[in-house]
Amino acid sequence: MLGAIIGDIAGSRFEFNPTNDYNFELFSPQCSYTDDTICTIAIADALLKDRDFGESLHDWCNRYPHPMGGYGGSFAKWVHSPNPQPYNSFGNGAAMRVSPIAWFDLNAIGDMYRTQAATACTHNHPEGIKGAQAVVTAIHDCLQMHNLCNHINHDTIWEYGLKRAVEHSGYRIDFALQEVQNRFDETCQGTVPVAFWIILQSHSFEDAIRRAVSLGADADTLGAIVGSIAEAIWGIPEDMKKRALSYLPKEMRDVLKAFRKACPWKITKKIAKEQKKHQEQLQQFQAMMFWKLAWGNPNVAMGLVPMPEEPKRPATANDWHIHPMPREDVSMREMGMRLTAEQWDKVRMGHIPHEQEDHWFAYCDASCLRIYRSWTGTCAYEAYYHEEGREVVIDKLVMNHALMEFGVNGDESGCKLFKYLLIAMIDGDAEGAWDDYIAAWKHLHEQYS
Repeated sequence: MLGAIIGDIAGSRFEFNPTNDYNFELFSPQCSYTDDTICTIAIADALLKDRDFGESLHDWCNRYPHPMGGYGGSFAKWVHSPNPQPYNSFGNGAAMRVSPIAWFDLNAIGDMYRTQAATACTHNHPEGIKGAQAVVTAIHDCLQMHNLCNHINHDTIWEYGLKRAVEHSGYRIDFALQEVQNRFDETCQGTVPVAFWIILQSHSFEDAIRRAVSLGADADTLGAIVGSIAEAIWGIPEDMKKRALSYLPKEMRDVLKAFRKACPWKITKKIAKEQKKHQEQLQQFQAMMFWKLAWGNPNVAMGLVPMPEEPKRPATANDWHIHPMPREDVSMREMGMRLTAEQWDKVRMGHIPHEQEDHWFAYCDASCLRIYRSWTGTCAYEAYYHEEGREVVIDKLVMNHALMEFGVNGDESGCKLFKYLLIAMIDGDAEGAWDDYIAAWKHLHEQYS
């Protein structure tokens, strides 16, 4: 959650004096913590002490009644009320303070209930709650993303970090810069989608903070939301941590220290040992998956046997004992995959197994590429295509759910496995495509394990 505090401090001096200078001084003498930091600390303290969120917020904000920039009008009345009640707000203050929840126990379902409780004590409008839950979901998924992906890039950040939060919230994030630059919007629905958009443009924690603050918008709060997500993706450089902590009073630093100790991401030796054992078991299972699902003879890919000779003719339906695709328990996906004529010439050859370890049979007819499990003759995929000039376009993919028998869990991993098989057929980067399949498989596996 320190990422939120750094974003707040960096943006504090630009809250009412916006800048578009990306190269601004990150930690200036004019910077300070604002209400965003106070509220974030209050949520963390409530989690540590199992305290009512509203009570903790009221307590901490009254300890610091005059932060830099002050409190918003309605929230200020709530802070100074002897009997504070929620006031139906959907302001972005709902989303800037909730990052500790995502870090506290990594329980995605529990996080949603906690986030609602931490939000509804003030911002009980559905848009306020939705914005806060979207941020917590994004942080949670970005943390889990590191267990799912070997390489973190914009595609994996979207697919495994932000996609669920965006789709569940229904936010639009395909902005053009001129739509959001220099637009001061204090609502959740005007700030949270922009924060997601900034994350998808960024390459590091500092880059994300600079993009958020220099957008010329609600600099401290946008910086806090972006920083809370960016920390989960890239971590925070040690020098930036030290600079940020120097701005905070001792009792805030004490909460951060206690939270760090309580946070499950502070891995003990016992947990690390259990995680190592789990990872080893997972790697063994993935090795078994490769043996079952790899294109061609996996012993070739592992360099144990030589590459077989090129086929002399295209495979046909008569070359193998096969069964038709079942009418039930299948899925259909729109694809839009394009291959060159040269690549399709390789696909058109299909594949006839020659060894027991070779688990796939494939052939092409006039409209469809059909892929089967070699041992059983079960139809796994039907990929329908058409030609457009010198390209071939795969329009639709039909997948057999019987692939679950071999460890293919869900349509997303099923699609990625098909893409791997297709890339292997055209002698492309099959290793990278297999990694994409494993990432999709792990994403669903981790959700339900």
